[in-house]
Amino acid sequence: MGIISVIIIFLCICVDNMVSANMSSMKMGPEKKSIFSIKLALAFAGFNALFFGIGYLLSIIFFRGWVHFANNWVAFAFILLLGIKFMLESIEKSPSFSNLDAEDNRKLVKVSAVIGLNSFLVGYAVETMDKSFFPQVLLLIFISIAMTLLGFHLGKQTSKVVTSKKIEMVAGLILIVMAVKQIII
Repeated sequence: MGIISVIIIFLCICVDNMVSANMSSMKMGPEKKSIFSIKLALAFAGFNALFFGIGYLLSIIFFRGWVHFANNWVAFAFILLLGIKFMLESIEKSPSFSNLDAEDNRKLVKVSAVIGLNSFLVGYAVETMDKSFFPQVLLLIFISIAMTLLGFHLGKQTSKVVTSKKIEMVAGLILIVMAVKQIII
């Protein structure tokens, strides 16, 4: 798995950040939107990095010795599962925040943790492919912040159509293609 593949996978898993930010932006007034967008972007990036690190660390500690012979298959399975999950989520309601939720830090932590769990599997898969930690986690943080802010920018209270849900379906398809690429190449 090259750096381009890792970036594509990070972009796909951060689509969840964009969808949640987009839905939140559609429900929020402009007075809370600007501050909350930064708060949400930092929370999503922090939890993505945390769960990526936990997945990476667990792979090093427990599974490095006996999974190494099947590293492409492990990456295939995890990325395929994420792709299927994203395709299924594209027809569900995504977690979002309203003006009343802007000060609710518990909900922020819960939603950030649930969205960050995607990074756990990717962290595990990236480590099995013998990639270094720090460049990948920095890329993930940057992409997570950028996708969250993009979602807030795209969402407007007057929008009737959630375009980010279509993007989530496309991200799922891309993840499935990336998973198949792991076992073909």
